[in-house]
This record gives sequence, C-alpha cells and structure tokens, in this order.
Amino acid sequence: MTLPAGPAVVSRPAVAGPPCRDPAGGLGSYRDSCAVGPLWMRAVPPVVTLAVMLYGIQRPSYWRDEAATLAAVRRPFGALIAMLSNVDAVHGAYYMMMWAVVRLFGSGELATRLPSALAMTAASAGVAAIGCRLVSPRAGLFAGLVLAALPQVSWYGQDARSYAVVMALATTASYLLVRLLGAGGPRRGWLAAYGLALTALGLVNIFGLLLIPAHGLTVALALRHGESREENRQARRSLLAGWLTAAAVACAVASPLIAAAWEQRAQEHWLKTPGIRMLAALRYLVGPSALAAAVLLIIGCAIAVSAVGGRVRASANWPARIPALCLPWLLLPAAVLLAGSLIQPVYTLRYVLYSLPALALLAGTALAALRRAAGAIALALVVLIGLPAQAGVRSRSAHGDNIRLADDIVAAARRPGDAVLYANAAARNMAAAYPDGLAALRNIALAGAPAPTGTLAGTYWPAAEVRRRLAHVRRIWVVEVGAASPQRLPLLEGLRFRLVRSWRPSDIWLLLYRHRNRPYYRHREPRRVRTAAVTRRSP
Repeated sequence: MTLPAGPAVVSRPAVAGPPCRDPAGGLGSYRDSCAVGPLWMRAVPPVVTLAVMLYGIQRPSYWRDEAATLAAVRRPFGALIAMLSNVDAVHGAYYMMMWAVVRLFGSGELATRLPSALAMTAASAGVAAIGCRLVSPRAGLFAGLVLAALPQVSWYGQDARSYAVVMALATTASYLLVRLLGAGGPRRGWLAAYGLALTALGLVNIFGLLLIPAHGLTVALALRHGESREENRQARRSLLAGWLTAAAVACAVASPLIAAAWEQRAQEHWLKTPGIRMLAALRYLVGPSALAAAVLLIIGCAIAVSAVGGRVRASANWPARIPALCLPWLLLPAAVLLAGSLIQPVYTLRYVLYSLPALALLAGTALAALRRAAGAIALALVVLIGLPAQAGVRSRSAHGDNIRLADDIVAAARRPGDAVLYANAAARNMAAAYPDGLAALRNIALAGAPAPTGTLAGTYWPAAEVRRRLAHVRRIWVVEVGAASPQRLPLLEGLRFRLVRSWRPSDIWLLLYRHRNRPYYRHREPRRVRTAAVTRRSP
C-alpha cells in the first residue's frame, strides 16, 4: 500500500537530512526507519513551541469569546449541560473540559489558556513527527519550528477557546493516517486510534470533520498508486473499508451535535456570505502579508532549486506523499466551508485554523530541500518577519476587547447603586471575565440569570420594562462593543439622562450617564477604587 513517490531513490543529497529509505516509493517501509533521526530533532519543536506559547500568555486581556467560556464553565455542571441544549452545543466538549480545569486550577488567564498552549505544543510535535516520517528528520524539525513562528498559532495558543485543541486533534489524526497507510502488518491498532482521533475532532468542533474529505483524497491517491500485484488487492480493499468505517463512525458519533448546531444556527447570525475579500483574507491565516509572502516564496524557491537538480533530487526533496497529504488538508476544508457558506453562512477564518500544520509541513520540506545554511537562514527570515506580529499578539489589547482595562475603569469610577446597560448582545458576557468592575454593577435589563434560565448571558426584559426600571436609577453605565463612535441608546431618550464621561478601552465604549434631576443618596458600603485610564470627558 503506497502513496505516489516517483522513482526509487538510491541516494539523497545531504542537504535534505538523513533519508528514510523507501525503495517502493511509498509509505509501506516507514514502520521504523524514520525513527532513527536524532531525538533532539523531534524534541526541539514542541519544546520551543511551549516556550513561545507561555511567553506573555497572561498579558492580553480576556476578550468577549473568552468571557463566554468563563460564563459557561463557572456554573454547576448540570446547569452547563442544560445550557448546551439551548446554545453553544458546538463548544460543549471544550466547555466540559474547561469546567474541570477551572475547578482544579481557577479561572485566571494562565489556567484557562494553558490547555490551548499545550494543544499547540502537541500540534508542533505531531507536525515534526509527520515531517520525519514522510520526508526527513530535518524536514520535521523545520516544520515544527515554522509552526511555532506563526503569529496566529500564538494568538490561538493563548486563547481560552477550542481552536488550538482542534488543531492538535487534526494533526494527531493526520499522523495516525500516515501510520495507517504505512503499516506493513495488521492495521487494527492504527485504524482504531485514527477513528478515535477523528471522533474526538468532530466532538470538539464539528467543522473539524471537514478533514475527512481531505484525508479521503489522500487515501484515494495511496490506493491509486499502490502496487498492482494480486496479493495486494485484498489489502487495499481492506484499507479502504477500514478508513470508510472510521470516517463513518466519527460522523455518526458527531451527528447529534451536528443536528443541535443546525437548530442553534441563529446564534451565528453575525457570519456573512463569503466574497472576494473573504477569499483574499485567507492569507491572514499565516499572519501579516509579508510573512505569508515569505513562506510562499521559500516554498517556490525550494521547488525551483529541486527541479534544477534533476528528477532524482526533486523526488528525494519533495516525495509525492507530502503534497498528497498536505495539499488536501490545506485547501479542502476552507473550500468546502466557503462553498457551504453560499447557502448558509458558516465560515470564519478560525474555523479552518487546523489547516495551518499542512502549510508548516510544506514550508519545513522546502527548508530541508535547501542547503543546510540556506535553510537555516530562510527559517531565521521567517522568524524575524513574524516578530512584530508575535509582539502584537501579546499586547494587552491583542484580542481586540480589553475587558481588563474596562473593568479597571468601572471599578475606579462606579458608585453604589450604579446600573449597567449592554448596548449589543456581544457585550453581555463581558462581566464574567473579571470580578471587580462590570460584575459589580446591577444589570438593569436582566430578567433571568444565565444558569437558572439555561442561557449563556441570561434573559432580558423588553424595552418598556427596562425604561420603567430606569426610573429608579441615578447613574447608568452603557457598554457598547465594535462601534466606531458611541451612540445614544433609544432606551434613554426622554428619560433626562446626560452623558457625563466616556472611555474607549480598545474597541469597547464605556458611557456613563447621570440623571439630570434625580438626587444621589450615598450608601455606607465601601467601594473599591482601582487605577483607570483612557478617560474622555464629554463636551
């Protein structure tokens, strides 16, 4: 059983690192030969990735999606299960994992983001292992380091959401597929592990199942270019049947989740039908435009250098099994999701983040195909170009919503009796991020708390009831997310509230209104005062 690899390779240029011999040109002989590379070449990528993920992991403020995670997992487990029947079912497996993490280690930034950092570390280890097995130990080393250098990997490796876990599971499933295709003896163990990884991938995020058609194309190429002797036909049929069974089981197990996600699709109303700009934005999966261009240029140059060296060198540097795995993995999930979004918008860039390891593998293969010094220089260039973006994703407002600063502002300026109004639904979970500011204000529009109502952010009164309740409030905080300029809420019209101060921490607007005539009665309860910043007084 083989993947296409062109003619047999008798010798291999030293520039690509110690080769894994494969006289048949396929994966069948990769059972043990690729494990002979130095251990440090397989250990360095995950160690470096973990160090990169941990550096500055607590500096960025929680953003609204991380606040949603905290709002979900702080409730009792039974209330979490009840909530998933109404909203966020697609994140259910991740929420259950984080429910345990929060109870064991707390809800600080390090504790809640550490699972994502470890997941990116596992993805880097998987990429290095695939590169070693399909190309060479040096290709695996370079591929793992390229993955660690990508700013988007750091962004999601320091994010209390499920996308890093999805990437780790997709990489694990791809590694197990490689082992399955290369198994020379019984495949049941590899097949069972592969099916389990696919199932876990679908349960953590249903869009991860789009890896199945990509792997299907890889398997089809393996079967098409396999040896045609009669004794191998039964093995090929057995492999195909086993892979189809694993894929079918993963889809079947995830099918209730898929049905629940379809019923809850209204919560994705913010997604748009894809257009040309959305297609062009795919380059940001790599990082800034300069970094994406550099990676593509390195791959192109390596292909050209290999082609100039002749067919033997090109086949040695670029075994056909590497594009057979990586190109479907890189392209098909995004293509399927974009095509589906023409009917029902379901695409956003982070849903296909798990395709990044495929690009890292292609880049690692390219670096290994260059001469040793040239490969090291090209890798250094990738790291240097990505450094400003790496620093940017570790700024306090890196995730867009600097809820920590907003909380500090409210904690310093609030008074007993103050209330809060959230101008849009995206802001309603922010109070779950930090305890001292927004969480201390009375949500004047809240009709039912999140846990008892089985919702993520609670239920809210109609506008008429909110206006009636505002009659007893002297100061009201209005929180708005994503607006270019603050807008006065229609709810406040005619109620004689005057804007007295505004702040804009990142893309959050904090607007403090005071009633013109209503007296302020001081309470004896103490208030905590913390340093505020980014203050703007109204004209």
